[in-house]
Amino acid sequence: MTFTSKAAAPANVPLVWYARCPTLTATGLVANRGVFQREFLRENVRMVSVRETDTPSVRQGHLDHSLSNLIREADAATALWAHGLNGRSRLIALGETWHSVSVVTRPKTPVSNLRDLIGRRLSLPKEAGNFSPAQVRSLRAWDTVLRVSGVSLHDIEFAPVVADHPSVPFGDIARREVEALLGGHTDVAILFGAKGLELARSAHLHEVHRFTADEIRKQPKLAGLVELRAVTADEPFIEANPDVVARILNNLLQAAPWAESFPKEALRHVAIEGKVEEGDAAAAYGAHLADGARLGLEPDRRQKLADLQAWLKTRHLVPDEHDIAAWLRPDILENAQQRSKAPRRIPA
Repeated sequence: MTFTSKAAAPANVPLVWYARCPTLTATGLVANRGVFQREFLRENVRMVSVRETDTPSVRQGHLDHSLSNLIREADAATALWAHGLNGRSRLIALGETWHSVSVVTRPKTPVSNLRDLIGRRLSLPKEAGNFSPAQVRSLRAWDTVLRVSGVSLHDIEFAPVVADHPSVPFGDIARREVEALLGGHTDVAILFGAKGLELARSAHLHEVHRFTADEIRKQPKLAGLVELRAVTADEPFIEANPDVVARILNNLLQAAPWAESFPKEALRHVAIEGKVEEGDAAAAYGAHLADGARLGLEPDRRQKLADLQAWLKTRHLVPDEHDIAAWLRPDILENAQQRSKAPRRIPA
């Protein structure tokens, strides 16, 4: 496929949707600084965040990737499920988020270490709809926590916590888990990242154990606590406008070097994205904020994606025949990386 070195005005793409998680993402670091608007300032392209609409079809369409002209940076499990469902998306990059993961319980509950999880009811959120990203994330995390603590699945009980549909903007799943914990419906919960730290403190919960971003990154046995992010784009959108998609991805590739150059600003943006205090964001991400914004398709990232896919297949959340190789579009990343090699000033 041949790419133009100078962008042509894509008159057939007046509207491009983009979506990301409300935590650390390259898209969040880029979008909040008006980078997308500057990129297409003189062209017939308008980039709109999915967050700017409450239309149910748009919300659902970003989740299952049936929304036209969509580029999405969010959890890889949902992206795998969506591609297995309808084959609409193509994977153009992967990112990794390392942030704190806290195992918490009610005050004065006799759970002082991870071995005390035996015989307890563990919180497991379940969002409405055919697929629950929060449930998958919690199950994968509990698998890891139980394994490293030497506790068997036969020794615990999962207690469901009902949550909104995952397409609901800023669905406060963690808050519902805290309410279920304080109300006695569950005994122990897992809270993720800066929002988890904030909620645990405000509810005066007892933190049984905190896995820090640093140890999660360094210890392979904690791989289930890493949040793998997939950057995916709508296939018809790619086929019609590969240059536009590459330009968008090129901007996302600049997020990590920008965060390295302006760490305080990056921390502020991440705190705004997660609706948390900067102190909680700093405690959650530690020194791994810039690296968490880095994107690529290196072999180690692909292997982690394959491991996640295998885990999802054992739970029948993606088809057994699902093939990652057929999902990939590395040419888009290669084109974006070529653009990134050109000297450019990183705006504050």
